[in-house]
Amino acid sequence: MILHIDMDAFYASASLIERPDLLGQPVIVGGAGRGVVLSATYEARRSGVSSGMPMGRARRLCPDAVVLAPDYDLYTQISGSIMHLFSQVTPLVEPISLDEAFLDVRGARRLFGPPERIAGLLRARIREELGLPSSVGGSVSRAVAKIASARAKPDGEKPELVQNSRSSAASTESCTKSGTSSKVTCVRLPSGGTKRASWVSLSEA
Repeated sequence: MILHIDMDAFYASASLIERPDLLGQPVIVGGAGRGVVLSATYEARRSGVSSGMPMGRARRLCPDAVVLAPDYDLYTQISGSIMHLFSQVTPLVEPISLDEAFLDVRGARRLFGPPERIAGLLRARIREELGLPSSVGGSVSRAVAKIASARAKPDGEKPELVQNSRSSAASTESCTKSGTSSKVTCVRLPSGGTKRASWVSLSEA
């Protein structure tokens, strides 16, 4: 099983570690003036703010938001702590950015239990040790694991593990677009049918 672990609104969440007084408020991280949004808290996203958006537009959508300048040294330091935490569970860690990585946990089952337990353990440690929310998806396919973690956001209390070894990103997306319940993923089977892989419930630690 491959887990994809992705921090939620990483740059904004990491910035709030230095500014706990802003927790629960709309916060935008990005350049001033003609810059773009690097990240935004979910309070700001509810107003329509999104990453990559021009700051001028973001301020118009969410005029009450607090704007913070990026702190890349802080982000790099926190990312190193995240990856070190991952390496304590499995040596097979494949970082794909500062705030996300694939973990092959097949060899970790004897020590830490099944993938859903490992996912819960990692989310709890990230929250307890670093103060950051994260979401987890799992599959034998990296592409499907990444889609699954996106579907678990924000702060994926219910990480999604897709068990079918022949499922694909395309089949998962097509089922999602066809109106499948938000708490269920349809996975295309070799026979041409579909299988529903329910969310695995993991309580917040």
